[in-house]
Parts: sequence; structure tokens; C-alpha cells
Amino acid sequence: MDPAGALTLADVLIRYPAIGMLVLIGLLGLRDGRGSRTVLLASVTCLSCAAVLLSSAPAGLLLPFPVHVVLRLIDTTAIPLAWWLGLALFDDDFRPGPIEWGGMVLLVLLLAVWRLATLGLTTFAPAALDPVIDLISLSMIVHVVWKAFAGRAEDLVERRRKVRFWFALSIACGTLMTVLADNLFRGPDSEIANFVLAIVVGGLALWGGMWLLRLEPLHLRFEQPAERAPTEPAVDPRDAATYKRLLHLMETERAYLEPGLTIGALSARVGVPEHQLRALINGALGHRNFSGFLNGYRLAHAKAVLSDPEQARLPILTIALDSGYASLAPFNRAFRAAEGVTPSEFRAARLTET
Repeated sequence: MDPAGALTLADVLIRYPAIGMLVLIGLLGLRDGRGSRTVLLASVTCLSCAAVLLSSAPAGLLLPFPVHVVLRLIDTTAIPLAWWLGLALFDDDFRPGPIEWGGMVLLVLLLAVWRLATLGLTTFAPAALDPVIDLISLSMIVHVVWKAFAGRAEDLVERRRKVRFWFALSIACGTLMTVLADNLFRGPDSEIANFVLAIVVGGLALWGGMWLLRLEPLHLRFEQPAERAPTEPAVDPRDAATYKRLLHLMETERAYLEPGLTIGALSARVGVPEHQLRALINGALGHRNFSGFLNGYRLAHAKAVLSDPEQARLPILTIALDSGYASLAPFNRAFRAAEGVTPSEFRAARLTET
């Protein structure tokens, strides 16, 4: 077999199983993920990545031209959707804001212009378009990698803390491989570059499939697996003394009022290793990140002050700083996310009631 034929065979053996895996995960997510924004986001990301692999297949395996055009337009969403998914995986409160929507719309529009030009459907393709697309795409990837590492210290979910490192490493390595292939083998239309793309996306699809899909042997006997009884968070008897010290620090000594308090500093004051305190706050108290744990106490303190008629003239900034926040902006964001109103609106409503 000649080298070109061997490359095509290897491409097919990697690309199409990856497409099947991505479509399967996507369809299962759409079926079972109602009510979960992250699952639905993962589903449409998988389907978009499947469109990427279908539209970049070897020339002899491309679908009819009208279908190919549709796929090329669908795959413009792959990178921004992967960006959103990466942010959602590590931020329980992730909601696309103006920056995320702006990035999505901008990149999709630029890629659509570029795709239509490469397909011969338009002649409008400024020379600066390609590097601008690369810069925006790279910025999204760098942002996801940074968020994966930056939030690790506050993450209380141990399995997710471990995944952060491997997720960031795989995204960074995959991006580096595809960029190098595009530059070394003359652009995204090179068969070698597209083969590298299939390897990267196929590897991520396999990892995702092994992570998300589980075989239940009882299904092959037409039996349903036993329902798992929901477990309520409870303090392990071995952690009772630690739990008592933690509550004393938070409720009596009000350690949460200390600006910049970290889980490392708190674990030192409790007198236990950091990983043990993480497990206690996550398992027994149900918090998934340390800032959420602190915010519960800090906002309760702030609401008590805001509701006090005797402190009605106390500036909001002073209340924020006295509650443990380093500045006004994070206090306002946390307060509005929790209460649905600003601190000023909350104070006005409470003082009116009294």
C-alpha cells in the first residue's frame, strides 16, 4: 500500500469511530440531560465536533457538496462551544455573559465568512481574517486552560480537582499539535493536518466516552439496576471534633470576616490537613467550592447589617469590607447572585418593612 493510501486508511480507522462516539454521547446527553445546562452544552459540543471531523475528512470521503456546506457552517461553533463547556465544567454557577456571547458570535461569523470563501461560494476573504480567527481561537483555549488551573485551589470536589490538571494538559497539548500541523503541513486543508486533527478530537472523544458511558450488565438480562438510595451529607464520627472546631471558628470567632481567607489558612487554624478539610466541607456541608462556603457566612453577616435600622447610614463599601470582601465589586456580584437584588435594593426593602 502506498503512503497516501496508508494515511487514508489510518485516518478512516480513527476518524469514523470518533464520529460515532461523539454522536452517541451527544444523543444520550440530549435524551438524558434535561435540566442540566452542562450536560446539554456537552451534547451540542460533541455534535459540533462530529461535524468538524465529517467536514475535514479525506477528499474522496466527503459528503455531497450541499451537506458538506452545512457541516462546514455547523462546525464553526465547535471552538466557542468547547470554550463554554470548559468554563461550565469547573464553575457550577457558569452562565454565558456578554463576553462569552460576544466571543461566540464574533468567531462564528468570522469562521462562516472564511468557510464560504474556501468553499468558493464567495470571494470576500480579507488577508487578515485567518490570523484574527487563530488569535481569537487561541485566546479561548488559553482562557479555558487558565480557568482550569486558577480555580483548582478553591475546588472542594476532589475528583474534579484531579481532572482539572489532565483537562488543561490535554487541551493545551491538543491545541499545540493541531497548530503545529497546520503550520508545518500548509494549512487546514492538508491531509496530514486533518489527520492530526482527527487524532486529537478522536482521543478526546475516547476519553469522554470512557468517562461518561458505563455498561450496566443487568440491562442484558432485561433487569433494572437497583435504585441507589439518596445519601444525605453526614459528618463522619472520626471528623466530629474537626467539624466542631470548624463551626466554632466560623460561627463564634467569625473567621470568614478575614479578607483573603484561603482554605490552606483555615485548615491551619482548624488543625487538620487541607485535603481533610476539603472533604469535610464538601461531603458533610455540601459545598462544591470554597468561595461558596465563605459567601454563605459573609452574605448572612452583610444581610444582618443591611437590615439593621441603626446602621442604615453605614456605606455599602464599608459593609462589604467588614464582611470579608476585598472590594465592592465581588460583594455586589455575590449578593446579587444570591438574592437577585443589589445590596442597596435589599437594604431599602428591609428598612421599609421595619
